[in-house]
Amino acid sequence: MIELDLSLNNEEIYRGVKIESFGGRKSFTVNQGNLDIIGKNITEYIKRRKEDYKNKNGDKNLENELKNQTADFNDVVILTGATAIPVYLVAFHIVVHSFHEVRYKNEMYEVVAAKH
Repeated sequence: MIELDLSLNNEEIYRGVKIESFGGRKSFTVNQGNLDIIGKNITEYIKRRKEDYKNKNGDKNLENELKNQTADFNDVVILTGATAIPVYLVAFHIVVHSFHEVRYKNEMYEVVAAKH
């Protein structure tokens, strides 16, 4: 299982996208160019996490996170974090055929968005 934080605090996902602050809230321009960058970053992020899972030689936080897992890496992905809806659509498209179950989680609930 992997939890994918899509909030604007996840620098890996938004690398190459100009993040601005308006009234204390982070924001970015939602356009095709930025969504393409975000999609590429999500794809690379998932690949790195999968490699770290296979090799168990990533950073110590990731190693601790994965140590007690017995499930296959591709079993479940949880999409979470406050961001624009198009980012969720891009992320869902990227992960839906690579994971057996895709979940959405926010501060109120967690639901299964896709399962196969």
